Amino acid sequence: MKILIITTNGITTTFKSWPERLQARGLSQRGHQVRAITYRGKQDFNRLEHETIDNVEVTRVKRRGWLSWELVKALFKGPKPDVVHLHHLSNQLAFETAIICKLRRIPLVMTPHGLFHDPYLVKDRDRPFATPARYSEMILSLPQLVRALVKQFKPKRHLKNYLSHSPLLMMDRVIVLSRHGKEVALKLGVKEKRLAIVPNAIDQDWVESEGNTELPPEMRGFEGPLVLYLGQFKYRKGFDLLAKAIPAILEKCPETRFVFAGHSPIHEAELIKLAEDANARDRLILLHSVSEGEKAALFRRAAQSGVYVLPTRYEGFGIPLIEAMSLGCPVVSTNIPVIDELIKDGENGLLFPLEDVTGLAEAVTRVLQDPELHAKLAEGGLKTVQNYFTPVILDQLETIYKEVSSK
Repeated sequence: MKILIITTNGITTTFKSWPERLQARGLSQRGHQVRAITYRGKQDFNRLEHETIDNVEVTRVKRRGWLSWELVKALFKGPKPDVVHLHHLSNQLAFETAIICKLRRIPLVMTPHGLFHDPYLVKDRDRPFATPARYSEMILSLPQLVRALVKQFKPKRHLKNYLSHSPLLMMDRVIVLSRHGKEVALKLGVKEKRLAIVPNAIDQDWVESEGNTELPPEMRGFEGPLVLYLGQFKYRKGFDLLAKAIPAILEKCPETRFVFAGHSPIHEAELIKLAEDANARDRLILLHSVSEGEKAALFRRAAQSGVYVLPTRYEGFGIPLIEAMSLGCPVVSTNIPVIDELIKDGENGLLFPLEDVTGLAEAVTRVLQDPELHAKLAEGGLKTVQNYFTPVILDQLETIYKEVSSK
């Protein structure tokens, strides 16, 4: 099949494990003719207008609002696709793509990823479950746009709302990552017959493909218990919850070290202050940037005598959880929608209540103090991750592509 993937920045040489790149590479390896259109920017990873990655031709276009002549030219370049797969509801290329594909009778598929990342749908993207979702604020059709303008004449805001969200109802199939995503999409007006649940994937050999998998220099020589946090220092990711749990964890496991690794340390000063207030600055190791190989080494180190903690307040999916599981590392995370679909409490990980620092500390110490539980969770994770290996997910995508292209 001829498959065109249109996304934001998901196919680059820098980020090998991003879902769009795994999808594009896997489909190409199966013999499909895969092209991609993504954003062009000023960063090293998205500066080139044309690039071939994993035998996939990538064209990058500049965003100029919601209409782009560069996008039009890219869409008409080469053979007509059998299917177009859009990624992300916030994708500014989606509206124009959807209109053109409808006119050309090209089947459309979209994976919106984390729907509760949307600022129109949730009041606080860092804490989206703190208040009810605002479904009535979403504008997905022209009648809804007209009603919104009559009610409150804010044309720029309402038009942006419409351009962002209306492609969702133009799709032949909307692929959500979880049952929670399906519930949200149904409430937004997507018909059930057009919905499918296909989670993100992980390559079974993702570690071997990285080559060097040594620990970062800051970690070498340390043999004690390890609590690993890997992600952006954002409130949505819950870094502050783990930092506040440090004193209670150290009370029961005083030899523990806490590794916080993230490529976007927005609140690093706050993290350090929380550790200092707990008299635990010497137990904190900060890694501002880790390679994919170093990430694998960290998971393997935590698999020996530690735990990976994702104290998140919301995830569209939770890729680091399955990455940790794939290397036999026990996981602890929040008992919230989406995460509770990945983790079965006590079987392949432990869950703690949202915003519950005490519950988080207790879950972490249970894993650190109980070798049998540590081994049980690691084994459960290894079994779970088999459901997310790339071949399994590609089979599901190919089935959907065949269904929408045969109509």
